[in-house]
Amino acid sequence: MTEFTQEQYQKFFDEFEKAYKEYENKVKERRARGIHDYNVFDVLEAKEVKHSKFIASLLDPKGLHYQGDLFLNKFIEVCGIDDFGLDTSNVLVYREYKNIDIYITDGNKHIIIENKLWTGDHNEQVARYIQTIIDEQNKDELSEIYERILVLYLTPFDYVIEKLGGIDEVGKDYLKLRQNQVAFRHISYENEILNWLNEVKIEIVNLTDLNVIITQYEKAVKNLINGEKMENNLIIEQIKRNYELCVNIHNKFENAKINLLNELFSKVDKTLQETINPKDWTIEFHEIKEPFKIFSIKLKGYNEENHDGNYIYYCIEPQNGYNNILFGLVRSNKVKNELNNDCFQNIVKESNYCKSWNKSKWWACYYKKFSTADDLILEYLKNEKFISEIVKDICNDLENLKDVLEKLNKKLIEK
Repeated sequence: MTEFTQEQYQKFFDEFEKAYKEYENKVKERRARGIHDYNVFDVLEAKEVKHSKFIASLLDPKGLHYQGDLFLNKFIEVCGIDDFGLDTSNVLVYREYKNIDIYITDGNKHIIIENKLWTGDHNEQVARYIQTIIDEQNKDELSEIYERILVLYLTPFDYVIEKLGGIDEVGKDYLKLRQNQVAFRHISYENEILNWLNEVKIEIVNLTDLNVIITQYEKAVKNLINGEKMENNLIIEQIKRNYELCVNIHNKFENAKINLLNELFSKVDKTLQETINPKDWTIEFHEIKEPFKIFSIKLKGYNEENHDGNYIYYCIEPQNGYNNILFGLVRSNKVKNELNNDCFQNIVKESNYCKSWNKSKWWACYYKKFSTADDLILEYLKNEKFISEIVKDICNDLENLKDVLEKLNKKLIEK
């Protein structure tokens, strides 16, 4: 492959910036000619919140539209999920129910709507939301609860979804989690949402005020779709003209990401070493060379030199290609006892600080602080106080988890 000079890279970025400014000028020209994008929905809310909130308000049979389940039934029809069997005369519609964008249930059937406008799947969101619904059911119902869950994955456009975090297999109409399956549909603003709004407008043609509001929202959806298409076309054209150089940038991007993460966490390490009491804790910083732990912070007396190297410690570890960065208490030896056993979890539950955190076989308790490595790096690059904020969070964890960590290690030794 061709080697590129610094001047060639700079020329590419300059051309890209120029092309984007030309695009922005064209948008301004359209507005000057009276072709505006002004819309009450764009003015009032952030985009993803706005769309989820308005869609949920229409779907809710108890909503202020006073149309009962008319809009919900039209939505079900357009999405092709009539056979799911939701009782629309007896449903509750929630916004941000335990972080689920839109949750619809009749008490027996459950629909999860995940609204993805500007970000991809991260933090195993869909898998976690399914588990949230399952955890709320009676244990004697678990064998059939998966059959009563439907996930609708909403994006601006149609495309093939090949994988979702925490999901073992993504099919056209199902998601597989281990030996279980839940129903699944990928829907889009471009198709299902616009078709649904059109069907709704036909039904309420004589309700002028409501029709005007839905027409305004329909325009907001079209602005979303057309704006994204224009930007996508601009980017594609730039890539086509400089394809080999873009491939070169892409190949070097992963190394740049790792270097930035190591730079960030080495600064965290330096500040931690100056902050934490060495009489209580031992800190080990591990440069990222592959997805592996970044920090091992061990309570004095519980480390490789004690108890045949079998101990529990505070750890920061990235997963899924440096994404989903976990903070929590993990064990050193994965061959022995699993930490989701009651004897360990009872200790975790005694602490108000961490009892609501996640757990797994090898983590007594953990939480995910950053959704992606890119989010983490962007925050680091734009926020000069970011290092001190991370250090403060880690120190807070250590202070509140010290007693829990000691009890867990003592229980581990007993076993």
